[in-house]
Amino acid sequence: SKTNNKGQHEIKITYHGIEQEPRPIIIHALAAITDLNSQTQETQANFLIHPSTYYVGFQFVMNYGKKDEPVQTKVIVTDINGNLIDNVVVQCEIIGHGKEKKENQNDLTIFEDVTDEQRLTVFSSNKDAVNLDFTPKIGGRYKISYSVKDEQGRLAMSYYENFYVSGGYEQEEVEERKVDYIPTDRVTIVSNAKTYQPNDLCELLILAPFSPANGLLILDCDGQVSQPIHFQIESEKDSTTLAFKISKDWVPNFTVYAELTGSTPRETEVSDSLHRPAIAAGSTSLEVSKDIYKLNVLINTKETNKSYTPSLTIHIDVSVTQYVDKSPVDNAEVCLIIVDEAILSLTGHEIDTPLDIFYPKRSENITEYHSRDRCLLLNAQDIEQRKKDIRARYLDDCYGGGGGGGGGGGGGDDYELYRMLKSIPPGAQQKIAVRSNFSPVACWTPSSITDSSGRVSVEVKLPDSLTHYRVWAIVATDKQYGSGEMSLTVQLPIMIRPSPPRFLNYGDTAYFSVILQNQTDLSLLLHAGLRAINAKLLTSQTNEQTIGYSIVLQPNKRATLTFPVTTIHSGTARFQFIIITANNETYASFGDAVELSLPVFTPATSEAFATYGDVSEEIVLQPIKIPNNTLPQFGEVSITTSSTALASLTDAIVSLYTYPYECTEQLSSRLLGIQSLWNVMEAFRCKELPDISVLKTRLESDINLLKSRQYSNGGFGYWTNQNNSHADPYMSIHVAHCLAVIVNKRVFHVDVNMVKKSLKYLENIESEIDQLSYSKYWSERTRFSLMSYALYVRTKYRQNVADQALRLFQRSGFDKLSLEALGWLLIALSTNKNNNKNDIIAIIYRYLKGNVSETSETANFITSYGDDGQSVMLHSNQRTDAILLEALLYIDPQSTLCTKLCKGLQAHKVKGAWKSTQENCFVLIALDKYFHIKEKDTPNFV
Repeated sequence: SKTNNKGQHEIKITYHGIEQEPRPIIIHALAAITDLNSQTQETQANFLIHPSTYYVGFQFVMNYGKKDEPVQTKVIVTDINGNLIDNVVVQCEIIGHGKEKKENQNDLTIFEDVTDEQRLTVFSSNKDAVNLDFTPKIGGRYKISYSVKDEQGRLAMSYYENFYVSGGYEQEEVEERKVDYIPTDRVTIVSNAKTYQPNDLCELLILAPFSPANGLLILDCDGQVSQPIHFQIESEKDSTTLAFKISKDWVPNFTVYAELTGSTPRETEVSDSLHRPAIAAGSTSLEVSKDIYKLNVLINTKETNKSYTPSLTIHIDVSVTQYVDKSPVDNAEVCLIIVDEAILSLTGHEIDTPLDIFYPKRSENITEYHSRDRCLLLNAQDIEQRKKDIRARYLDDCYGGGGGGGGGGGGGDDYELYRMLKSIPPGAQQKIAVRSNFSPVACWTPSSITDSSGRVSVEVKLPDSLTHYRVWAIVATDKQYGSGEMSLTVQLPIMIRPSPPRFLNYGDTAYFSVILQNQTDLSLLLHAGLRAINAKLLTSQTNEQTIGYSIVLQPNKRATLTFPVTTIHSGTARFQFIIITANNETYASFGDAVELSLPVFTPATSEAFATYGDVSEEIVLQPIKIPNNTLPQFGEVSITTSSTALASLTDAIVSLYTYPYECTEQLSSRLLGIQSLWNVMEAFRCKELPDISVLKTRLESDINLLKSRQYSNGGFGYWTNQNNSHADPYMSIHVAHCLAVIVNKRVFHVDVNMVKKSLKYLENIESEIDQLSYSKYWSERTRFSLMSYALYVRTKYRQNVADQALRLFQRSGFDKLSLEALGWLLIALSTNKNNNKNDIIAIIYRYLKGNVSETSETANFITSYGDDGQSVMLHSNQRTDAILLEALLYIDPQSTLCTKLCKGLQAHKVKGAWKSTQENCFVLIALDKYFHIKEKDTPNFV
């Protein structure tokens, strides 16, 4: 189906109502709309279906009643718009349920169910509410319903349940109930209103479950307890009324707590027995209106013509008055916001009142504790039975009979458990202005002050959007708050609504949809045109960038034009759309124009190729072939030379330095990588890095931050050293590795105690791992890898750990060691070589050669820890290659495998760096050692 000229479409819903429930129902409707430009929007709405054309309403003069005393109610009948209707019959049905206290034939107290049913009739008035009174004949709870029928016999009903009437009993039947302990009965508190204003008189009806009784009433406001109010329930009565004034300090609510003590007949005793003790308690929360803290805010415009056009300057008037007495508010601060409804509709955003935050609903803070509910209530038969039970248990204990099975005498299961109360807790030729300012925020005035009349005016120049705007005025004083809103529509007689894409890629083709809208009652001949910059029409053989159409647009109709365009260069494409009426003597000329720009990105797919080599001869030939299917507008060939290959690693240093996050691993990796190539940084200045002095200050700050995160056992966590967390083994070893490099480079000072504690952690690494509750889920490969890394780091402190490395290898073997662990152990074993250790080194070397993947130029190792090691060890393939390259440089630096591993690592760089801080720091350490071995001779440039 399609909408009509006014953008409307109707669907008929046939509904016959629910006879048993003559009440309104809510219908939820969802609609999806596809516009002429093929854009789809969804909207939804909720609306009422009335059961009848009449409604009946009622109001109680008091929220409770008393037995045999008239209850006053007021009744009105209205139509669905709230207008009073005269001479309509109102049927009132009253049904009450309660209990009456009687004596049975055995002179025992019993409670008997009683019912009170009444039916009354009254005629409505179109002048005021009519009175309808009834007299309840029993005490208890009443359900009162009012019903009316419209002219077609359709029924509407309103009702009220649980209307309290004092003068009866609400207890359950107790004829057969046996009470072992004194129960805590419930006090019912009924207020004379649902919400109060400050200084209102609050009247409370206290319904007691027994009489006579002494009572205590306490008012609690967020822990501030009032002076207790003492009262009494007289004999043969079941209620009393208390009154007090409401304080403004009780906004938004307070709790009323009542407690009664007294006595009541024993339900299962003989008639001449003494009454048993009785207690009862109850509470209710009463609301106090926040109206005294509210402000009334009205928004309007000074302009008499309420038709708004783009770029028009308007004046927004804001009037602020007190919510209660409507008096003007002087010196109030007003924040004015005007926002495009199209933006707000995406999220359904509304500005909530802060009064609910500053005055939150208070919880009940009084908890009752009683000693009477610990008292046993026993009759003569119970006492004799208790004696027998105690005697039987005593004999069992003395003569060993029966074991320990079910002696019950403590009665512990009968004690009540106490819990804290929980908090309670949406004609002439016009010049056409080009619209280009489409800001969704038309106005943001954060602070304006009202004058003595409570008014303030703000001048606003509207943007160029044709849309609906929502105007918000948020007002605040020292203690009060208010907000108001209105809407305004910006439109033109003839409107252009383009629907461009958000961006274009170079070479893209786009079909621009432009909707033309005629909002006049005339049939118009229109001239429409497009001009483009850095874009051309797809239908043109040349780079034509302008096109025009003529179109007849019917009154209040819309039409869509499509312009197929393609890009010319990357950068920014600009478009101008214009529409104007043809010259006509019968009406004035008018039109619309829009200018917008789009980014044109470079190709989405780009490739970079790099080759590395040595310039050892006088002439070096490097063939270069341009790849197929490339765009000649993009790309370059760049050649850089350096006296050392280490200069090519500065991008990785920049990546570490500019990394935005600072967990312990990232700080340590930054220090490791930068310190490893510190001499290169001093020799080859990099424009992306700051001066050396600034760099030193940053790194010193990193060292101090690491020191603050050290645990008492010498370890480190990812972020903090809080008492509720534990040191992470890998992080601890990695920081120790970082400190070792800093100590050896001697560029920065490191606290001696920090280093000693870290070394102590490494020496006890196995026990530190065992102390972690979650380490039992780690594989042995992960555990041995951590221990191997710790031995490797200890070699950086010039400790001889070759024997420990040998024992670890003999303990684990190849099956339980990762390739990284083997690399770390190779370096540890090389610190003190002998025949036995040389044999182990040779065995490990052969094993590594069997697990390498080689090409004519590069080599790499592929390994994995499994799921647990992947996260614990922060593993990656490039890090493994770097660790093994460093290990091979210790045992066989002249191996061709070292050169291939170096080239393989260089080939994995992306924009001059590797993909993680872990990879960057370990690769830099390995390549630094490699190039120092390969470039030991000083170059001669003469």
